[in-house]
Amino acid sequence: MDRDSSICRRPLRAAALTGLLALSASAGCAGDDAEGSASAPTEATGTTAATGTTGTSADATESTDGATTGATATEGTSASTGATSSATETGTTTGDGESSSTTAVDDPAWDAFVDARASYLEALAAPIVACIQQEDTAHPAFHGCIDWHSAVHASYALLALYRLTGEPSYLELVDATLDPEALAGELADVEGGELPQEIPYGYAWFLTLAREREAASGDLDLVPLAGAIAGQLREWALSRSPQQLLAGGLADDYQNLSWALLNLHRWALHTGDDALRLEMEALAGEVLLDPVFDEMCPLSQEESDADDFFPPCLHRAYALVELLPAADVDAWLAGYLPDDLTLTPIVDPSAAHIAGLNFSRAWGLWALYRQTGDTAWRARYVDHVVTHVEQPAYWAEDYWKYSHWVAQFGVYAIALSYDE
Repeated sequence: MDRDSSICRRPLRAAALTGLLALSASAGCAGDDAEGSASAPTEATGTTAATGTTGTSADATESTDGATTGATATEGTSASTGATSSATETGTTTGDGESSSTTAVDDPAWDAFVDARASYLEALAAPIVACIQQEDTAHPAFHGCIDWHSAVHASYALLALYRLTGEPSYLELVDATLDPEALAGELADVEGGELPQEIPYGYAWFLTLAREREAASGDLDLVPLAGAIAGQLREWALSRSPQQLLAGGLADDYQNLSWALLNLHRWALHTGDDALRLEMEALAGEVLLDPVFDEMCPLSQEESDADDFFPPCLHRAYALVELLPAADVDAWLAGYLPDDLTLTPIVDPSAAHIAGLNFSRAWGLWALYRQTGDTAWRARYVDHVVTHVEQPAYWAEDYWKYSHWVAQFGVYAIALSYDE
């Protein structure tokens, strides 16, 4: 695919967006065959992101500025109407989280993204709505979307969509799958050790779902299952050998350590479990902050090692930004972040799992923007999200390869931007 990579010309044209919505609305669930070869992906031409700073503080939560739903938004934020300002502000963030006096700086690419993101969410919703209703497995509640973990993050995505848009049909779909009998069956399976293949990846996603369930609807029906899952995931994390921890920190797939620690830590904060919080913070400091990772996993490596659905070096930064004190993170980032990072969005993923990488990279890019206030990271975030939304072949089509999971990654990525 040929693409003009100048980020200031990234806004999706109205006609193109209409086409995306029409295509995603017709997304079906016809299966397909194997995931494709594992050759290196094709990437877009390099984007030079505009630099700058913004007076924001690091924030681990996904808050909202979308339509008011009447529900409590995630981690103490509230849903509200209205668009983000048409200008960003330069400045620095003080130690108490308050920004210094600022000067407005226009950012047309960001403004265009803010204007379009509700339509992006609407387009991404269609394959999620389709897959969650399938009976692909025998799991009591999470039986659609090919596999357990994809059904879990489909449920998360629909709840986030409800929280951000106020559309009740998204909540109704989730409520229909999470009936008490089905949840009792899921709890029995977890307590009986029937889902070892979902540790750590699927279990980490479930903790995200449980937090979003409460934030979007106020329901606490997932808390018993989340408690059992958090306990098993904690045991997994604390029982890893040094070699396993190293491998997990470098993993670009289901075994990624950063994703597990990040979600355990968020669950600990959500539930007030100080013991779990301190354990995860200690593990992150001892393992993920080890200088060996700086050598083995520099951010520059993400450009060439695009082989699966997670970017391990970016996600290491994503986890450390949330798990460690801001001063410690800033000191580490000062020596870790490259002066000029080349990270171009993928426009022709050569294997199915690589189709999730633009969105999952965006998670880490957003975290770096929130921590540093440097709008160059936000520009990279926008470029990755918009590039992939403009490629519906890799999220709205082919149920077996893409449409049962990739759109959920996109909803997660876009939801992060509502905390701006």
